Formats: sequence, C-alpha cells, structure tokens
Amino acid sequence: MGLYLYIAIALAVVVGAAAFFLIKGKKSDDTGLGLSGGAPPALDGRAAAREAEARQLEEQRRAEEQRQAEAARRAEEQRRLEEQRRAEEAARLAAEEARRAEEARRAEEARRAEEARRAEEARRAEEARRAEEARRAEEARRAEEQRRAEEAARLAAEEARRAEEARRAVEAQQRVQPVPDFDVNNAPDPPAPAPTTGETEIPAYFVPPGGDATTVGGQTMPIGSQVATQFRASEDLHKVAQRVARTIVSDIKIYNPQKIEQGIAQKNLYDLLKKEFDSSIKTYEDRADPQVRAESNYLYEHIVKSLCNGDPSVLGVNFPMDKFRQS
Repeated sequence: MGLYLYIAIALAVVVGAAAFFLIKGKKSDDTGLGLSGGAPPALDGRAAAREAEARQLEEQRRAEEQRQAEAARRAEEQRRLEEQRRAEEAARLAAEEARRAEEARRAEEARRAEEARRAEEARRAEEARRAEEARRAEEARRAEEQRRAEEAARLAAEEARRAEEARRAVEAQQRVQPVPDFDVNNAPDPPAPAPTTGETEIPAYFVPPGGDATTVGGQTMPIGSQVATQFRASEDLHKVAQRVARTIVSDIKIYNPQKIEQGIAQKNLYDLLKKEFDSSIKTYEDRADPQVRAESNYLYEHIVKSLCNGDPSVLGVNFPMDKFRQS
C-alpha cells in the first residue's frame, strides 16, 4: 500500500514538472515569433504577474500534494503500526490464553493423577486392611479350633482318667466284697409266694424268665453293663457324666450361635437343632454311666441352662422329652 502511494506521488511530481516546462516553453515560442517583442510594458507586467501567480499556485499545489502525500504516508504508517500493534496484542492474548489453557490442562491432569493416586492408595490400604482382618480372623479361628481341640483332648483324658479311677474303685470294692459264684442251672427253685389279698409288691428290679442274673450282697440283679443297679453311682461317675453333658452342650453352643439366637426368639430351638440334639443323646448314652443316667438328667439340665437361658419353653413343642428322660 505504501509503495503505491510513493509511485502516485512521483507521478504527480513528474506531471507537475512537465506542465511547468510546457508552459515555459510556450512563452518562449511566443517570444521567438515576435508576439512579445513588440508588446507594451504593461502587457509584459501582467504576463509576469500571471506567470508568478501560476508558479505560486503550482508550488502551493505541489506543497499541498506533498502535504497530502506525507499525511497519507503518515496515516498509512500509523494504520500499519496500529494493525501491527493489534496483531501483536492479539498474538500476545492468544499466547496468554494458550498458556493459561495449557496450565489449566496440566493442572487438571495433575489433579486427576493425584486423585487416581489417592484412590489407588486408598484401594490398596483397604485391600491390605481386609487381608489383615482376614488373616487375623483366620488366626483367631485356628487358635479357637486348636483351643477347642486341646480342651476336648483334655476333657477326654480327664474323663478317661476318672473313668479308670472309678473302674479301679469298683474293682477294689468288688475285691473287698467278692461276688460268690452262682450257677443258675444248679439253683434251687424259689419258694412259692404266700397268698395275699393286698397289692403285690413289685421288686426293685425284675429278672425276666430265663434271663442272666447274679447275686450281689445277697440280692439278685440282672447282668449287663447297660442295666442300672440298685446301688447309687459313685460321685466320680456323676462328675464324669456332668462333664460329658457340659462338653456336648458347649460344642452345640459354639458351632451354632445363629441358630440358637433364632430358636430362642422363635421358641423352636429343637426344630433348628434336631440333628445336634439327637446326636447329643447318643453321645451322652455312650459316655455316661447307666446308673448315673437313671439317677439324674444332666444333659437336659445343661441344655436348659446353657442354651435356653433357663427357659425350657424355648425348646419348642416338638422337643422329645421322653428321650431325654430315658437318657
């Protein structure tokens, strides 16, 4: 744009110079032809004045053109400078905006990375905590199982020891009071009972016809380890039976806490633990002395005390009381 302005100014100067020389040459021609040689002085003065005025006008025109060209040049330079300034300002603003956007992007990436890092650390910490809890729970379970096994072994050993002591005591008592030999085939027939009109007295123990029996202390009683005698069991045998009942009930309570709570709330404990109760009866019958079971009911007592909180109704209407009375 500035180059075109300079070319226009140069063309204007050339045109003005050509016009000036053209006018001057025309005057010279007029003078050579004799047009001015014989002219009066007044005419020459007016021509000179017009020429001076033309020169002055031309100079003013040229000055005005130069002024306008200079003003146009300065305006163009000012416009270019303003455009350059605006372009630089726009570039600076764009760079600043890009820098801020980059900083915001980096800050967002750093924030997300920090959040991801914290989430990963929290996840790992949670996993470590759960693993530690699981490990501790497993250790506690194993320790509890080991403790129960040791307790069961100790109780079994104690029970075996006490049973052995009871057996030895019984053997020692039998050695002190030996049982006389008795042959059923050679025994005399018993005398006929005296007639009576009152109620017949039932003996303490009934010996079926043809059944094996023996005489202990002058009295006849059936033979067999599973039949109760008319003598009371020793205190040691009662303690063994109590320990057996306590161990059975303790195992049921340890391994079935939820069912026990539910049974207490619904008053149907036997329905929920039928298998455990039936198994406990068999175990108690196998390990407790028959005479002790005939004299007491330790298994039922411990069930009511430990599992039912002293309330027998918790067992429910289907509880086989007859089985526990027989045990």
